[in-house]
Amino acid sequence: MPTSNAPPDPVNQRWLAQALPAFTTLIDRVAHGLEQDLESRIQTLRWVLGTLLLGALLLTLSIILHLQRDFFIPLKVLLRSAQAVQNGQFSARISPQPNNELGEVGNAFNAMVERLSVLYEGLEQRVAEKTRELQHSNHLLQLLYRTATRLTEQDLTQEILLEMLVDVERALDLGPGIVCVRREEDSRAYPLATTLPEIERAALCESLGCSICFGAGRPPTAISEHHVGEIHLVSIPLTGGGQWQGVMPFQILAGNTLQTWQAQILQTLAGHVATALANARRTEERHRLAVYEERAVIARELHDSLAQSLSYLKIQVSLLQTRLEPKATPELQATVEELKTGLNSAYRELRELLTTFRLTPGQTPFTEELTSVVQEARRRCGFDILLEQRMNNLELGANEEIHLMRLIREALINIERHAKATWARVTLEANSLRQVELCIEDNGQGWPATTPSGGHFGLTIMRERAAFLKGVLNFDTRPAGGARITLTFIALTPYAAH
Repeated sequence: MPTSNAPPDPVNQRWLAQALPAFTTLIDRVAHGLEQDLESRIQTLRWVLGTLLLGALLLTLSIILHLQRDFFIPLKVLLRSAQAVQNGQFSARISPQPNNELGEVGNAFNAMVERLSVLYEGLEQRVAEKTRELQHSNHLLQLLYRTATRLTEQDLTQEILLEMLVDVERALDLGPGIVCVRREEDSRAYPLATTLPEIERAALCESLGCSICFGAGRPPTAISEHHVGEIHLVSIPLTGGGQWQGVMPFQILAGNTLQTWQAQILQTLAGHVATALANARRTEERHRLAVYEERAVIARELHDSLAQSLSYLKIQVSLLQTRLEPKATPELQATVEELKTGLNSAYRELRELLTTFRLTPGQTPFTEELTSVVQEARRRCGFDILLEQRMNNLELGANEEIHLMRLIREALINIERHAKATWARVTLEANSLRQVELCIEDNGQGWPATTPSGGHFGLTIMRERAAFLKGVLNFDTRPAGGARITLTFIALTPYAAH
C-alpha cells in the first residue's frame, strides 16, 4: 500500500469508525473463544495429570503391597526360620509360598531343614549310643582295673575273690558265681569262693557234678555253656601263667543270653584270677620251702646236739645198770630202769620229731604222708588202725600240715603206749567252708580221771598245736568204751592271709 502524507479520507474514517467496534467485538469473541478453549484444554490436562498421578500412586501402593506380601514378609519368615534352625529348632518350617523364586527358596529351605532334622536326630541317637557304649566300656574297664588291683596289690584271700564275684555279677548282670580250684590229678574240685549260700552251692554241685564244668577228659580250655533243666550255666576255665587252675562258673539269669562282650570280659577276668591263683600257689610253695628248710636246720642242730647227748646218756645208763646189778638194791635198780626207760622214750620221741622236721615238700602230698604215718603206727601197735580222709581237695598251709601231722603222731603214740587198745580210727574231713575236723578214737581203756586236764606232756603238746591252729581240742570217752580226741579248726589254705 502506498504511503502518503495526505490527510485521511473522511469516508474511510467513517467506515473505519463504524467497522471498528464490530471488529473489536469479533476480536474479543475470538480471544474469548481461544481463552475458553485454552482453559478447557488446561482443565482436561489437569484431569489427565490427576488421573495419572492417582494411577501412579495406586500403582506404587500396589507394588509396595505386592513387595511386602511376596518378598519382605517371606524373607522375614525365612530369616526367622533360619535363626530357629541355628538355635537347634529343627521343627521350624516355612508355610507354602507363591509359585515364584522365593517359593522355591522356601521349599528348598523346608527340604534342607527336614534333611538336617533327620540327620541331627540320627546323630543324636548315634551320639547317645556311642555315649552309652563308652560308659559301658568305662564301667568294664573299671571292673577290670578293680579286679586287677585286688588280685595284685594284696595277698589273695577268699574274701577278695568273693568281692570280685559280687562285682562281676553286678557289672555283667550275671547270676551267682563260683571259683572252683582243682589240680589235674584231683577227682573233685574245691569251691574256693562263691556268692551262693553254702546249702544251695552244695545242692547245685551235688546235682550237676564236677564233670559238667571240668569235663571227663583233659581240662577245659574254652568257655562252655550248659543247660540243665532251668539252670543255664556258663563255665570259664581259669588258665593263666601257662597253668590251669580250675574253672569259674556263673549262672545266666532267666531270659538272658551270654553276649560276646560278656564272654570276652569273663575270659580276661579268668586270666587275672588264674594268674593270681598261680602266684598264690608259688608264694605258698616258697613259704613251704622256707618252713621246711628252717625245720631241716633245726633237725640237724637237734641231731648234732641233743640226739647225740641222749645217745651218750643211754650208753652211760646201760653201763651204770650193768655195774650196779651185782650189788644194787631193788629200789636203785627200779630207779635206773625208770631212767633208762625215760631216756629211751625221749630218744624215740626225738627221732620222730626229727622225722617230722625232715618232711620233703613237693614230693609227698599231705594225704599220702598221713597214710604213711598211720601205716607206721599200725605196724608199731600190731592192730588195725583205720584211716578215713575226706578233705575234698582242700589245701592246707605248710605250718598247718606240720602241726596237724605232729598232733596225729602224738595221739597215735599215746594209743600205742597207754591205750591198751585193739582197734583205732583216724578220721580227717573238711567242708567247703574250710572247716577241718579231726577225730582219733580207740577201743582201749579210756582216759584216766585226771589225765586230759592234768599235766601230761603229750597232751600239753597237742593243746599247744591246737592253739596254733586256732582250733578247739576235746578229750572225751567213746560211748562204746575207749578214748576219743577231736580237733576242729578253720584252715587258712594257700589262698588266705597268713
